[in-house]
Amino acid sequence: MASKGCMLLADSSSNGEIRLNAEAVEVLASLPQPLKVVSIFGPRHSGKSYLLNLIAGSNEFIVSSDSCKTTPCIYMWSLPDPLDSKQNLVLLDCEGFEEDLVLEERAYSPIFTLSVLLSSVCLYNTLGPVKRETLDQLFHITMLRNLVILPSEDHANERFLPEFVWCVRDESLVMNFGSIELDPEDFLDSVLNDIKDGNSPAGHLLEIFTRPKMKLLDFCTPHAYNKDYESLSLSELSPNFTMQIDALRKFLYRSKPKALADDHYASGRELVILLETFVENVSTGSIMDLNQVTGFSVLEVSGKDFSGDLPRNTPVVWSNPSGSLPSGVGLPASGREEKASVFSGTGKMLEPICLIENTTNNELKVNQEAVAILSSFHQPVVVVSIVGMYRTGKSYLMNRLAGKHKGFALGSTIQSKTKGIWMWCVSVPGREEQTLVLLDSEGLGDVEKGDEKNDHWIFSLAVLLSSTLIYNSIGTINNVAVMNLQYVTELTKHIKVKSNNEDEADASAEYVRFFPSFIWAVRDFTLELEANGKPITADEYLENSLKLKPGHNKNVATSNSARECIRKYFPRRKCFVFDTPVHRDKLKIIDQLSDSDLEEKFVKQATEFCSYVLGNSQVKTIKGGIKVTGRLLAKLVMMYVDTIKSGKVPCLENAVVALAQTENSKAVEEAHSLYKQLLSEWTVLHTETQEELSNVHEICLKEALQLFLDRSFKDDDRRFQTQLMDLVRNEYDKKCQENEELSLNYCTALLMQLEDTLKPDNDYMTPGGYQDFQQDLEVLIVQYRDTKGRGIKAEQALEEYLAKKNKLGKVILAADRSLSEQQKRIEEQQAYAKMQEVNAKAAEVEKVAMERRIEDMKRAQEENKRQLMEKIERERKDMQSEHERVLQQKLREQNAMLQQGFDANARQMQGEIDQLRREMSQAQNRSRGGGGCTIS
Repeated sequence: MASKGCMLLADSSSNGEIRLNAEAVEVLASLPQPLKVVSIFGPRHSGKSYLLNLIAGSNEFIVSSDSCKTTPCIYMWSLPDPLDSKQNLVLLDCEGFEEDLVLEERAYSPIFTLSVLLSSVCLYNTLGPVKRETLDQLFHITMLRNLVILPSEDHANERFLPEFVWCVRDESLVMNFGSIELDPEDFLDSVLNDIKDGNSPAGHLLEIFTRPKMKLLDFCTPHAYNKDYESLSLSELSPNFTMQIDALRKFLYRSKPKALADDHYASGRELVILLETFVENVSTGSIMDLNQVTGFSVLEVSGKDFSGDLPRNTPVVWSNPSGSLPSGVGLPASGREEKASVFSGTGKMLEPICLIENTTNNELKVNQEAVAILSSFHQPVVVVSIVGMYRTGKSYLMNRLAGKHKGFALGSTIQSKTKGIWMWCVSVPGREEQTLVLLDSEGLGDVEKGDEKNDHWIFSLAVLLSSTLIYNSIGTINNVAVMNLQYVTELTKHIKVKSNNEDEADASAEYVRFFPSFIWAVRDFTLELEANGKPITADEYLENSLKLKPGHNKNVATSNSARECIRKYFPRRKCFVFDTPVHRDKLKIIDQLSDSDLEEKFVKQATEFCSYVLGNSQVKTIKGGIKVTGRLLAKLVMMYVDTIKSGKVPCLENAVVALAQTENSKAVEEAHSLYKQLLSEWTVLHTETQEELSNVHEICLKEALQLFLDRSFKDDDRRFQTQLMDLVRNEYDKKCQENEELSLNYCTALLMQLEDTLKPDNDYMTPGGYQDFQQDLEVLIVQYRDTKGRGIKAEQALEEYLAKKNKLGKVILAADRSLSEQQKRIEEQQAYAKMQEVNAKAAEVEKVAMERRIEDMKRAQEENKRQLMEKIERERKDMQSEHERVLQQKLREQNAMLQQGFDANARQMQGEIDQLRREMSQAQNRSRGGGGCTIS
């Protein structure tokens, strides 16, 4: 919700009861994290509102007059953060208190405390010199602990409380200790320590706010004689004052957002909950214990409507973020304990959660809570899914993969226990940079379900989402078992590779690229692994079972169809056989048994199975070799289910295109944000030369480009990369402009300060005055050029200053009667020559800076091209490896067909092999020819 300008947020009655403005609360609740919240407090007529208006560059806050009613209150104004339009800056203007009315303590103290609780930076604004009487006016801080109990841990206290900045107005402080000049913070320390005693405001300040979070800033009078500051433009204000305002503005813009004690940045909704809780405590006369709320993330109150009057006794749900759902998942208070148990203290899931629900009317529905959890994993994911007929022990096998006895629900009756697809995200042993996602699907062929099409979609989704697919069956791999895997024969009806109308059935090579590796787990296997009297491996047993049957009748064709599909679509195959784990009577309590209670042979087989799956399962990839993260997988889940619900067939090509659009946009946004952040953090404006800023820009650009190229994919026309480069260029231009403006303002202020060494203009209107004027001006120029830190606009500022003085010089020269007309002409020529010299120097400096910025653009394009070509080369090698892998698999399958006497099948595969070789050749030719990639 956009801000509606300055709004009353809260006011306090004479008895201290706080009332909230529902409209302002609604605006605050709509603001996402992170928020920078700046509050200001102090006596009336000390210029608080005027200061906030200068910070924001507008006049939203009304400067009070003597006729204004003084009611303790807070006005709020939210606006985009000037450093990042995606963030928000919230300004809180507290109504000033009367300096001599201690009786108003009851009304003003809650307002002051509230401003401290809500803000990330708290400004205390006073007039005049720093002295005990000025600070003692902040007696409201002594009441803070009568309203709240601060966090008991120093770290939590430090994170939650704002930075405290004492703004001293209309005063140029002399911060000396004897002959030693102190910096503002040391000066503030000495002042506070000098005047503090037991219960004084100084004592409370030192006790509550830590040393690094306390600052002192002084501001001179905005104008020497005009007190109507509001009517003056910035150019009319004192240069020193505008520099001081710029320093404060820069400090606030670069300050950290409002945080809770664990580095969790607060959203507007969380601040509203904090606000409402404080108001409730004040109204009941209770002390708010920040130990109960500080140091924790706020889980949003699900479905809470902040429009209209805020309800009393709003439940506040606080939970450790590492032990709760990721940011953005809202839960009702009643579900806190149940849902928080999904995660451990290290952020790992303690138990599975339903990812895709299969409703009672056999419709698929994505669980948004699970999607949010999956989206919180930014690492590449290894996805292992399991399918099979119901009541075959799939869930137990998946629990072992997770290293647990319990997790996925086990059934002990003839009814299927798992409905839909359940998810469990755990660590990949030895691969900390990856996340293992286990997907347990409901049993196929459940007679109670009565919808075969639903089974096909469950099977297809398991194939689409996984990098390793486990098919779990009971008994042996005979003709019946193969026929039960009928879902493979219809995969092309439920999954498309390309969006055009090409014959998908003939595009098996394309399917092979994106389908998972296949593992057949045969449970309760009672036969001996041997053939023709010789022992064989489980893999050989599988291959023997998948051999095509000779003959041409209908039954043979049907039988061979499933075998052909398995061989065609899953050339990477593996088989494991398992003995019965325990006696049948104990199967229903198998999740309660330890390995010592199970058959030794089964434990060995299960260990080998888990070791293979965990060690050989690859990161999930999609078309183009793109590694899938948890966030991408979550989007794929929603995309595929939405497509199925719409009655269409999921298409791998369309999915990649759709993902590329959203992910590339996000990559541009994040890379741009990173560039801005680094450029802001690593530069201290103004710089002495353009080169200093240029060098930082180059480093920041490399980091931003690297982030973008790591995150983006399928940006074939480089549209998104061009967009990023445009944003970076604009950002750099703005930073250069800011650098120039700060340098120009500094130099202008410096020249005005040095001008005090000149005599009043009228003093030069005497015989010989022109020579005196030129000599004094020359001294000023020398002093100016000897001053360090002027920046890149030093010569331009001098040029503009001397141009004005040149006009004055002509007047003085005309009035100087000691010079003849000829001498005056000579002096005019010399003055003109000096001015030309200064102009030439300013032009040369400007030229050098502009040439460097042009060079920066060229270097940026070169860096862009370098990183892009590196990425293209990596992708080319990955694609080449993928082509070779698929080709070798096809050749092996063709060779097996020839050995088994199926020459026709082998000849049919030759077309696919030839097509693969052509694609490999074309890819190599493109690589030798530069790939056809152009970079503008």
